[in-house]
Amino acid sequence: MTLVFNASPVIVLAKAGLLETLSALGSPALIPQAVVDEILKVNDPMDPARLWFEGSGAPFQRVATPPMSPFLAGWDLGPGESSVISIATGITEAVAVLDDLAARRCAQSHGIPITGTLGLVLLAKKHRLIPDVTTALESIVNSGLFISRDILAKIRKKAGE
Repeated sequence: MTLVFNASPVIVLAKAGLLETLSALGSPALIPQAVVDEILKVNDPMDPARLWFEGSGAPFQRVATPPMSPFLAGWDLGPGESSVISIATGITEAVAVLDDLAARRCAQSHGIPITGTLGLVLLAKKHRLIPDVTTALESIVNSGLFISRDILAKIRKKAGE
């Protein structure tokens, strides 16, 4: 499975201290240059995602931002979401890592499998990269991502917790 990451999951996972662990689920984990540029333009010099990419950025493999197809341009997504979908379209077994609803719908219309930040948490538990989802979810919520109580309960239930 090749994970192609958009900015919001990277930012949230970096703030939660889970980026390296969860990005390791993809072999390789790809990040379009447009997404890297979006992360690096953050004004906060201490932003965890920015600091991570200014360091090694491993285990991500940076890939060039591809040209956008006319069909994809019609969705009016941002450059990061568009590049994730464009890249995932050309890779067998690619999974687009997107949290944005419009981007997820666009990826699905292209037949691209998707997951998001919470899906990665479940996958990490399944692959025993994290001991439980509850701790990871608490870190994600504490990093600033709002997740309703209902969704938190559903994710915990799916994980058997």
